[in-house]
Amino acid sequence: MTSKNLFFKLMKEDLKRRVWAVALLSLGFFFFYPVVAAFTAGNIKDYMDYAKGLAEYEKNLVRWLSFNSGMTVFLMMAAALICGLSSFSFLNSKSKVDFYHGIPVRREMLFVANFSNGILMLAVPYGICQLLAVLVGVSNGASFGRIFQVALAAYGLHITYFILMYSTVVVAAMLTGHLVVGFLGTMVLAFYMPMATGLLVAYLSSFFRTYSSRLPGLLSERVLMHGIRISPIAEYIYQLSRNGEQYQVPVPMAGAVLIAWGVSFFLAALSCFLYRKRPSEAAGKAMAFSVTCPVIRILLTMLSALGLGLFFYMMRSSMGWAVFGILFGGGICHCVVEIIYHFDFKKLFSHKLQLVCCLVASLLIMVVFRYDLLGYDRYLPKAGQVREAAVHVDRTSDWVSYGHTQSFPDGHYEWNYESYDGYMFQNMKYHDIENLLAIASAGIEQTERRKDQTVYRDRYYGEEYPEDGTIWSEVEVCYTLNSGRMVCRIYHMPIDGKAWPAMKKMHEDSEFQKGTYPLMTMTSEQVDSIRFRGKYSKGDYGENEVCLEKLSAKEKEKLLKAYQQEFMAMKVEELEKEAPVGLIRFGKEIDEEAIRWWKQQDANEYKDYPSYRYRGWRDLVNKDYYPVYPSFAETIRLLKEQGAEVGGYLDELDVRAVQVRAPQMDEDEYYEDEYYEPKYYDREYNGSSEYLYIRDPEKIEELKNIWVYDELCYYDPFFRAEDAEVSLMILDLEKEDDREYDYEEYEDGSWNTSVRVVFPEGRIPDFVWESEEE
Repeated sequence: MTSKNLFFKLMKEDLKRRVWAVALLSLGFFFFYPVVAAFTAGNIKDYMDYAKGLAEYEKNLVRWLSFNSGMTVFLMMAAALICGLSSFSFLNSKSKVDFYHGIPVRREMLFVANFSNGILMLAVPYGICQLLAVLVGVSNGASFGRIFQVALAAYGLHITYFILMYSTVVVAAMLTGHLVVGFLGTMVLAFYMPMATGLLVAYLSSFFRTYSSRLPGLLSERVLMHGIRISPIAEYIYQLSRNGEQYQVPVPMAGAVLIAWGVSFFLAALSCFLYRKRPSEAAGKAMAFSVTCPVIRILLTMLSALGLGLFFYMMRSSMGWAVFGILFGGGICHCVVEIIYHFDFKKLFSHKLQLVCCLVASLLIMVVFRYDLLGYDRYLPKAGQVREAAVHVDRTSDWVSYGHTQSFPDGHYEWNYESYDGYMFQNMKYHDIENLLAIASAGIEQTERRKDQTVYRDRYYGEEYPEDGTIWSEVEVCYTLNSGRMVCRIYHMPIDGKAWPAMKKMHEDSEFQKGTYPLMTMTSEQVDSIRFRGKYSKGDYGENEVCLEKLSAKEKEKLLKAYQQEFMAMKVEELEKEAPVGLIRFGKEIDEEAIRWWKQQDANEYKDYPSYRYRGWRDLVNKDYYPVYPSFAETIRLLKEQGAEVGGYLDELDVRAVQVRAPQMDEDEYYEDEYYEPKYYDREYNGSSEYLYIRDPEKIEELKNIWVYDELCYYDPFFRAEDAEVSLMILDLEKEDDREYDYEEYEDGSWNTSVRVVFPEGRIPDFVWESEEE
């Protein structure tokens, strides 16, 4: 009983010593929660519809009180720092240490009393102020059940991560003997691992051209994220980001919370152990334990040297500047740490040997990465070492939709994007390893060649490519070795070069196709409707598409199987010559529900969801479409049986002229009189380009059988088209006062909009470039 009373007396005396911190935190939370709840309630009257204003107020209050509130995170960080450093601030004064340690009480009890007070100083004011905010919200008409539930969950989560950060600050306080050094120590414990992990990623991505952090493997983003999360602040922010916005489905937090509590308990036990071992003479010194001095000094010196070395190298691409950065960064950091340790400028070089070793080690690491001494970019396993693989070639599949339609708690629908690499590396099981190694070998050869070539920076990929006119692509390869380990590389290489035969063979492989195109693994039970776009649609929403939603299960199965078989049977040689004649979508039940929901919102003019109008609607209605080719005889037959028109995608357009520009042609050619005939051509000079306008109806009719809609070719990356910009100048009677071309008024031969088309390779008639005899 005496021991229990003593414990509470210790807590009471400690609270008296830190009443300023209690008052500061209480004041902050009072203004942050109840005052904000009362202040924002005034927004309700700004709405003419009281119910709508109340709903908006309740939604904003829920967001403010929830775990997703970023400002609460900031307050928790500041509170952890204040409570942690003040809990054991007496350890920084020799007189106070002598006083506290002169009390006839065990150090463990003194530690627990002060440590517990640090938590209660925040938990009590925070809980009271959140409850007051809930009551203020309820008094203004908000739902008590909803707000209280969110506030209670947020309270538990925020307290969990506050204790995690608070325990880290206490460990820093135990390792140091000065308040300022304790603050710096907290920064080291909180940010060293995220910085070190970020520096590792920077070295990998800067020097290894075949590295990509998003790919699976030991050095993947998923694995490296664990290194970043070895920080209470980083873990706190990470868990916050996982939950997203309020309308999204909450992420389960039980596992993360248990881990956080486990780590907090470990850090608290470590702090107690350090407190017991801490010598009383450490008060006023920079570091309480001499054994930690070289460890922290070496870690900080290496990090600074490597960081500044990389910075200078990236600025000038020079190893000389990299060496300067390493020497300067490592030397300055070492000297600063020595000054902090000893509080004496004369101790700058107290440990010269350690400094030299750190600098030499940093230089060796830089050399290993810069010259790839470990052969990272040259890695090529033997065929017998690989169990299976997954491959992604972006230029051949960037049109594919990865993801699914998702419904949200508030009733709206959106397209939930899934990364293409995540889908492929999970679903593809490619076993033709010899063929894959031929592709990877060409990628390695190109990677080594590019290191010494004159290069330019490609805007689309942000990578470096030689100016040789070839078709470049990212080829991502993920090997699953016999041991189960995954090794991944990414190559920037021309796919129509040395690797072209292997590329074609891989693209025609059923394992590759099923892992690349989700539709190839779809079953008829999943199909709810079939949509076909066989006519030009000027908008983004497929106004002219046909929806086959009343098909029987047998008819759906027949059409799905026919399309899958014909799509997978297409050879690359056929894809190079054939252009799609339409687009087909095999929709699931939730896809149709989403489309109906958005159409209803459209009818209501998006009154309830104005911000979703363009993004959500466009995403949903344009996803999961696959091309239909002229050679898909069975698919086309089945579509025609259901009344769909296949072919003549642009036939209904009122084409008044055809505009042609060929940048590759010599400009002077356009100015020669023998190539100019006003009867057929109009000429306009625009910058350095020359446009030809074909108006003759007979010639337009002839070209109609040749041109292909440009946007359909997007779905066929192998299609070979002429390098010429061609546009159909059409008259759109529904378009008013926003003409792109200000020519004649609506007379014969005039137009007010254009449609981009392409000519298949080798099929441009001579009359496009040559004049005719009169």
